[in-house]
Amino acid sequence: MDTATVIWIIVGIVVVLAIIGVIAVVASRRGREQREKKRRADQQRAEEMRRDAEARALDARENEAKATRAQADAQQAQVDADRLRQEADQRQAQAQELRAHSEKQSRHADEIDPTVDTRHGGRHDDPATGVGTADERQETTKARHTDPPPPQSTENRT
Repeated sequence: MDTATVIWIIVGIVVVLAIIGVIAVVASRRGREQREKKRRADQQRAEEMRRDAEARALDARENEAKATRAQADAQQAQVDADRLRQEADQRQAQAQELRAHSEKQSRHADEIDPTVDTRHGGRHDDPATGVGTADERQETTKARHTDPPPPQSTENRT
């Protein structure tokens, strides 16, 4: 082999190596650009995920606050109900006391009223006086004390 052939072989090898080098550099650059582009996209996606997570955390705190308020309202309603129940019990006891006192007073009045026959353990009015039962007397008294409504005028007022 002569020298010219060896030189051409060496030049061919150098050219092939240069082409391989250029291809490697271009491929490396593209890979780097793609990796950078993917990194930016991942970073953007991560930022969106963080914003969503923050919004959801805020919603969760808001829901917790609402739940706490609802629980406090329910507890207040329970306290109010207990207070009203206690007041109702007290009023019921007062009503029973008043009823017992009224009945006692009525029995005492029956005992001293000569027109009431209390011999048979119950309250029976004397048939000789013509007076009815106590319930009939109350209805009669109510009817006497109830005034009819005044008549309304049918004239046109202009």
